[in-house]
Amino acid sequence: MDNKYILFTLENETYAVDILEITSIEEVVKPTPIPRAPKFLDGVINLRDSILPVIDLRYVLGYEKKSFDNEKNKVLISRMNGVEMAVSVDDVVEIYTPSEDVISEMPELAMTPATEYAYGILKKDNSVVVVVSTELILSKAEQDEVDAVLEKYK
Repeated sequence: MDNKYILFTLENETYAVDILEITSIEEVVKPTPIPRAPKFLDGVINLRDSILPVIDLRYVLGYEKKSFDNEKNKVLISRMNGVEMAVSVDDVVEIYTPSEDVISEMPELAMTPATEYAYGILKKDNSVVVVVSTELILSKAEQDEVDAVLEKYK
């Protein structure tokens, strides 16, 4: 089976995520803010009668926060450590099917605590794209913070 990747943008950078990690791609609705929520949590949305936390991937990856007023903004719905969540991205560019296995390991020099979300480099045309894993976006402590917030809305 060919691997497929969802290519998305943050600022002017393109990232990839394995399509098997994503259950759907949704248009962004402005999340409802949560008082005293962690900075990486934009709020919650109601998606098909499920309350989902919205993780601000821009913040997690060190970009400036941005409002949800761009019609291109999307959320990627994924299960992270058993919890369904929405991950906000600027835009979804394409579903990419490489002709061969073109994932390389992250260079050791590029691996830092700040890049733990990435597990590889995808070669596409003459460029490279960082492949992120939704399972690695949040640390265990951050995941616990999200769980505590969600507990209040059950």
